[in-house]
Amino acid sequence: MKFSSPPFLRHWRGPALCVLFVIVVQATLAQISQYPQNRQLYPRNQKNNKATIPIAGTIDKSSGYSMLLLKKYRNNELVSQRSVLLVYRNNQASFKLNEEIKAELANYRFDLYGVKGLSQTLLQSADQVVAGDAFIIQGQSNAVANLRGNWTPENDANSATNAPNREFVRVYGSGSSSYSFTKEWFIGDGNVWFENNGNTGQWGMRMASNIAGAMKIPVAIFNGADPGQPIQFFQRNDGNPASLTTNYGRLFSRIKEAGFEKDIQAVLWHQGESDAVGVLSGTQLSTEQYKQAFLELYADWKKDFPGLQQIYLFQIRFGCGMESADGALQIQEAQRQLDTARKDISVMSTGATAQLFDGGSINYCHFNFPNGYGSFGDWITELIKKDVYDVKNLPSSIYAPAPLKANFTAVENSQATQLTLTLQDAASGYEALGDLTSEFRLEGGDFEITSLVINDYKVVMDFIRNPGTTNDPTGLSFIGHDNTSAPMLVNNKGIGLLYFNNLPIGALEDPGSAPCTDPYERLFSLLGTELKMKSTIKALISNQLDTDRFYFYAKNNKKGLKLDLINLPADYDIYLYDSRGKLVGSSTNDGQADERIELDETKKKERYTILVAGKRGAFNGKSCYTLKLNYKKENAKEEEENGSSAAIASEREATLSIQPVFRLYPNPVQDRLQISWPAQKAGTAEIRIIDLNGRQVKGERMAIQPGSNLLQMQVGGLTPGVYLIQVQQGDQLVTKKLTIANR
Repeated sequence: MKFSSPPFLRHWRGPALCVLFVIVVQATLAQISQYPQNRQLYPRNQKNNKATIPIAGTIDKSSGYSMLLLKKYRNNELVSQRSVLLVYRNNQASFKLNEEIKAELANYRFDLYGVKGLSQTLLQSADQVVAGDAFIIQGQSNAVANLRGNWTPENDANSATNAPNREFVRVYGSGSSSYSFTKEWFIGDGNVWFENNGNTGQWGMRMASNIAGAMKIPVAIFNGADPGQPIQFFQRNDGNPASLTTNYGRLFSRIKEAGFEKDIQAVLWHQGESDAVGVLSGTQLSTEQYKQAFLELYADWKKDFPGLQQIYLFQIRFGCGMESADGALQIQEAQRQLDTARKDISVMSTGATAQLFDGGSINYCHFNFPNGYGSFGDWITELIKKDVYDVKNLPSSIYAPAPLKANFTAVENSQATQLTLTLQDAASGYEALGDLTSEFRLEGGDFEITSLVINDYKVVMDFIRNPGTTNDPTGLSFIGHDNTSAPMLVNNKGIGLLYFNNLPIGALEDPGSAPCTDPYERLFSLLGTELKMKSTIKALISNQLDTDRFYFYAKNNKKGLKLDLINLPADYDIYLYDSRGKLVGSSTNDGQADERIELDETKKKERYTILVAGKRGAFNGKSCYTLKLNYKKENAKEEEENGSSAAIASEREATLSIQPVFRLYPNPVQDRLQISWPAQKAGTAEIRIIDLNGRQVKGERMAIQPGSNLLQMQVGGLTPGVYLIQVQQGDQLVTKKLTIANR
């Protein structure tokens, strides 16, 4: 039978066969042993910011080529060409040449031609070749960090908004658990699973894109993470470090294949959820066990990757099916201590983020890109810029807030009643997102923290002893929770305080060595500072114009209340107001006599305000007074109806729950202020700017939608200085300090 080809195929048969013939012939006549791949990233020389590109092979004499021509393009523009004369011996000519490219945000292309007479034949080509630095990402599923939840533009780590320099983020192969990856270079992909080519993880993509943009160099990511694995899974086989039967060996071998074993800049580690007992593990590692296992990895990394400059740990969150927050705390404390164990280990907090509800048995475990993996990438970028690239003038707030020490700071009847946690970074500003009293725990007995105030870089806590405890607490812990970020203490970069376990509490400092420190003095709020029932605090009237304002919620109207103002260093008076500003009680004794206000009953769900003021301008700038807030009738029957203390507490918690993510930026501001305001329901928000004399100088009303709202307000007409800004939506009222900068 005779077949007839279609007209179009008959027309192109000659040229097609010619092209096929050329390809086959060139494959046999030119054997190229070294040549860049498409999208390949070469390690840069740290001294001259360039990379060497080796090109080598052999040419058969029957090719007829007298020389080779190498053309180099930068962003598709020809920048140089080199010729190599071929000298044949035994019918073959060897060639070897080195090209250089600069580490920059530019793509290079190399075209190699065989030259015969006036004709040039393309032998090999490679496009999008770059030079730059490489980083390792290791750990379990939060290091895999693939796209979780629903795909949205905001949750897409690869978008031009979230990864504007993605074109210059490169990956060799993938994190394949069977080492069956495609042996090619890829543009990084932040959304894919770890077995997929080009995997970086979402925070890995964000970090790499950030570094590329800031340092103007491409970045390679080697992500070897494997989900759900304990730290033992990642250890090296010391007898065969490159063994493909181990996770360590597979990652090590892939890096060697790519030519980067001597040029890894840093390792980034997010792991530990599977070392706390729970759904993912039947074994609980102690703090010391986890530290020892990590330091073994640390030593192996330093040996196998001699160019390694820094190692970064992300402190894990409680969640992922763990049995208890205390189990997580064993691992969290180990990670915090590792930060101080070696100067080239740094730990980053993940506490000020929102966990994704994964469902099933792990509940809250992973993160979306917004307020999750994206934040991880942003925070760790700043540390890398400082440590690896020696960027100067970065603020100290790029580091996670960490505890320095804890000391008792007040004693009554030979028993401590107050302690102060001092944070390491004295230069940063701090704020509480929500009620932090539930997040700190006093060790060594049964205690209750009754009030907490942040004063500069110190956290002052008043506490009481519950029945059965007579001793002082011995330690202080900061304990994690799952789901939302709040409650959380954050610095002015929005980074959360590191979790810590049983920080020893030091003895009371000699009271004669320093004047009384008032933790409430610098708090800017029209309402004042919130107190809880059964609180004892110390505060200061520092000058003639100073007054102190506090507020509390009456949780049990049958118990009444009792206010005591004692240990007065000057003639002070006390006043009590209800939520409408009506005076409901006062005590104005002359001299330094104690003051007391008592109410037999209080109003349900009422917010009361306490005002402490010096009589006729009396003050003492060195000595504190003591204020006690208690029930008048401790044995009164508890409220059981819907308006009881439980309902009030629930209402208050709801109020606090949306305060944490209220943000102002920039602050200080010159012209346009942006306000991030989360809303549980649609409505109208009133925004008021008030000067320090209490006068409203600007106000606007804006429509609010459920969820996150970004509001804008022009403040350029205001006189530079310090103001208070209030945002109110329904019963929600939040006040913050606002600074108008000089223009």
